[in-house]
Amino acid sequence: MTTSAQARLPGGAPSAPNHGTTTMLLHWGAAALLVAAFALGLTLEDWPRGPQRDTVMMVHYSLGTLVFGLVMIRLLRRLLLPQPPLEGSLAARLAAGAMHWALYAMMVALPLTGALDRWARGRRLAIFGDNVIPAPFPIGGGRVWGEAHEVIANLLLALVALHVAAALWHHLVLRDGTLRRMLPALRA
Repeated sequence: MTTSAQARLPGGAPSAPNHGTTTMLLHWGAAALLVAAFALGLTLEDWPRGPQRDTVMMVHYSLGTLVFGLVMIRLLRRLLLPQPPLEGSLAARLAAGAMHWALYAMMVALPLTGALDRWARGRRLAIFGDNVIPAPFPIGGGRVWGEAHEVIANLLLALVALHVAAALWHHLVLRDGTLRRMLPALRA
């Protein structure tokens, strides 16, 4: 018997339970914020120095701060609340678990290295207008944090592409309901 939190696969077989609404909102909210922050990050160097560039940078930092907050909430929920079980072979479950933890690690490291880059170069980290987050302690390393930020952004982009490809593989080839668990429009 399926519960209201379960979808049915083609043919009527129940799939694993869906993720809850809060988990879906955190997932898709972080995804949307990441896309926006990444798009702004790609254009930062194109803006001439001045007030407009400062505003674009502040929005980029604000989006990164929101991503960090959503990911921390998602991690706490994942650690404290039971999760729907992963399905498939042991290798598939290990790959899925490794992918999820790698995504979390990159989504935490990306905004942290961005902040460390600002602080290590003696610059302000202004978010949501003129709210400034001061360096919590002296930060060394200079531009190395900015380089790390760029490398992590590209690694995250590659991981997201693999994550999307795996979701589409499950949906289009395996037809196992995995994607339905995270998309409200495809539920039930």
